[in-house]
Amino acid sequence: MNKKQIVIIGGGLQGLATANALVERGEEILLLERESDVATSTSFANAGMMTPSQSSPWNSPSDIAQILAGIGKVDSPMLLKLDQIPSLFFWGLKFLRNSTPKRFNEISRNLFELANYSKELTIQFRKKNNASYDESEKGTLKIYRNSESMQKSINQHEKIFSNLDAVKIIKSKDLIDLEPQLKDIHSELAGGLLFSNDEVGDAYKFCKLLEEKIRNNGGRILTNTKINKILINKGHVKGIVTDRAILEAERVIICCGSWSRELLKQVSLNLPVRPVKGYSLTFDTTGLNNVPNISLVDESIHTAVTSFQNRIRVAGTAEFAGYDDSIHPKRIDYLYRMLETIYPSLYGQLEENEGKVWHGFRPMSADGLPFIGGTKIEGLFVNCGQGHLGWTLAMGSASLLADQVQNQDSKIDISPYLASRSL
Repeated sequence: MNKKQIVIIGGGLQGLATANALVERGEEILLLERESDVATSTSFANAGMMTPSQSSPWNSPSDIAQILAGIGKVDSPMLLKLDQIPSLFFWGLKFLRNSTPKRFNEISRNLFELANYSKELTIQFRKKNNASYDESEKGTLKIYRNSESMQKSINQHEKIFSNLDAVKIIKSKDLIDLEPQLKDIHSELAGGLLFSNDEVGDAYKFCKLLEEKIRNNGGRILTNTKINKILINKGHVKGIVTDRAILEAERVIICCGSWSRELLKQVSLNLPVRPVKGYSLTFDTTGLNNVPNISLVDESIHTAVTSFQNRIRVAGTAEFAGYDDSIHPKRIDYLYRMLETIYPSLYGQLEENEGKVWHGFRPMSADGLPFIGGTKIEGLFVNCGQGHLGWTLAMGSASLLADQVQNQDSKIDISPYLASRSL
């Protein structure tokens, strides 16, 4: 085993993007994934929206109100299970401390900067490698069902984000020109905001492209590999123990999403990240009429509908339920109802229960910012906590992490995201 080789634990978006960034800089890497293939968990069927426009944490007053209103309610957009309240207590206190208007605005600006940087790197990767992953540059459309909420959103964007050139206010009468399939609910809409700087893409397909690139550049990826222990001696990483072998390593990067916390607990590091389960339904739209052409967010019902080539995906809900893998039928029924609420004509063409159900655990940090960089244990790094912005922040987070590993300056200010703020 080459001790200079960097071991990356986790084969989702963050792990693969990190491995690619380091391989491109000449590092030898070994990526370990516990599942039978990469990107089969949280990265597999997320909403697919790369949205700098949504660069805000989930601790706004309205979000907190929805979380509290959803305690024990399985048909709520945001569900907080009663048995999870004790385990979320201290994390929740940090979550609330970061929800003041000043902190909310500051964190949103930090996320916006990283999101734009990440999007630039994603575009560079696409062009350099002539890559295709069902990407679309049409932007995203956020619709509003009352003028008050729309104006509030406009005011928030003006207050938080400095560059509004890519935001276009769409009057109610003009929405149908932009998206004809909104005709059925046109009378219910107050207007919309078009974020032309956003993109859409299939995160799983992007992950498979990253996997291919990593392997072609000499990186190694092992699947079906469970990590049992991180070996530490006198404050330094010395290796890891898997279910297959003991591997020597002087640099280890944890990119396990929500499971990063469990692994770091073994070495007495407390990562303030908790799993927040999300769901999606994907439908084959081949041969169907009334298929939307632009991806959409309905602010009032916290639902996103993404248009891919011959597919449409409806995603939403946030479930604070620990690592509970069960799927309650009411959560799926909720997504069906939300799709019908937005696109009734399309919904009418779909067969009952033909949507492909997916769920994943978003790694949500207490302050809404990812954890990137080294820890107090020398040689142990983390790239985790991107939450609902995992696809949006992936390439930028990977680049910042690679800068930390190689002691290089970053192109944006990394200080808000440093893992050392908690680890």
